[in-house]
Amino acid sequence: MLAMNLLLPYHFLRAGWATRHLHGDTLQDYQDRKVREIIRYAALHSPFYRELWKGRDLDDWRNLPTVDKAAMMAHFGTFNTRGITKEEAFSVALHAERSRDFAPTVRRDVTVGLSSGTSGHRGAFLVSSAETAAWAGTVLRRVLHRLPRPGYRVAFFLRSNSNLYERIGGRVRFRWFDLMTPILEAVSALNIYAPDLLVGPPSLLLSLAEMAKRGLLTIRPERLVSVAETLEDQDKTELESTFGVPVGQVYQCTEGFLAATCRAGRLHINEDLVTIQYEKLDEGTGQPGQRVSPIITDLWRRTQPIIRYRLGDILTLEDDTTPCPCGSRFQVIRAVEGRCDDVCAFPDASTGELRRFYPDTIRRMILLADERVTDYAAVQDAPGSLSIHLAIAGESDFAVVRASVLQSATDILGRYGCYAERLEIVAGLPHIPPGVKRRRVISLAGRSAQRQPVLPGRCSIK
Repeated sequence: MLAMNLLLPYHFLRAGWATRHLHGDTLQDYQDRKVREIIRYAALHSPFYRELWKGRDLDDWRNLPTVDKAAMMAHFGTFNTRGITKEEAFSVALHAERSRDFAPTVRRDVTVGLSSGTSGHRGAFLVSSAETAAWAGTVLRRVLHRLPRPGYRVAFFLRSNSNLYERIGGRVRFRWFDLMTPILEAVSALNIYAPDLLVGPPSLLLSLAEMAKRGLLTIRPERLVSVAETLEDQDKTELESTFGVPVGQVYQCTEGFLAATCRAGRLHINEDLVTIQYEKLDEGTGQPGQRVSPIITDLWRRTQPIIRYRLGDILTLEDDTTPCPCGSRFQVIRAVEGRCDDVCAFPDASTGELRRFYPDTIRRMILLADERVTDYAAVQDAPGSLSIHLAIAGESDFAVVRASVLQSATDILGRYGCYAERLEIVAGLPHIPPGVKRRRVISLAGRSAQRQPVLPGRCSIK
């Protein structure tokens, strides 16, 4: 605990220093040095990486083989550097899930987290106490942007708690709220706790916004932070309008703390924590910004090294090189669009080949069709097919809204020379079990579509 108490403020201060001083060649040199340190450590202590890199030039780290979640879980015991087996990790994590007691660790100081993620694959992550301190100090700096006043209260809604959160103490009071808690019970507890910062998935925050509009939720937080799910523009607007405060994002996953919204409202990649190589996905489409899929190397984690890890998310990078008003020159993400698996595919009317439609295009064909659409889910269960589930405002005529959305979808597909073999518009949203991350655009056929000829760009999962 003494080490935690010393390391946390150190990393809080270091995160501020890094934002101001790491850029250009200085950042590149820093990242290169940190990556080489991590690779040397992994080669010595991770049997998986040692075997994967056999015969490879480790100095040429940018061209080392990539790994992904499937590889990490298949070789869990040799992937991590502590020899912790998958059975050992899952035993602790599953017990915590069932008992809702998230205090136990493995090998005395290793926290285990369990995540289904948005990829649909169950995974576990391992973090040592030193890594927890690095994470905690950086999160506090990047989310709060300043040293919080004593007694600053944070309420966070997540599927599960973790030692990552419980070990953060001192000036900041953290309270975890289980996503499984009935909404009225959560509202009552929030009104008593009166958090200064409210953190949760957008779907949960929107439920709380509805409670606030009904006069049941009376809290006055200084900020809201969206986590775990994609924050769409219309949701951000609704939350800011209801609570009257800024809504930021934390882009974090099993693989690391990737990005956070700065005080100027821009989502910066934490380039002092991770280095990211980008695969272009849509060169030549004329879309603003650059749509990419990231390959991540974490610069700090040694218990479960993340090196050349193919994440499978779709990001749109900001191409504006103007320095951010916050002072950081770290890369800005314009949008976290979704998963490569959730790219939909429709046949070209001339060639029959499948063309990719990214989640943002599917969203726009629905949201721009009719202002009476209040919520939606688009599900593709086979290439060329799309089911659009709609929630609409008040007493609106569903038939009229349905016709507008159908026309919009047909027009946008046609604009790219494509058509839908089956396109249905359904009244009402599909059921989402409690605690499951919300994804508004879902391609159940995503992986099979990966194997088809696709234009204009590939989003490959290797």
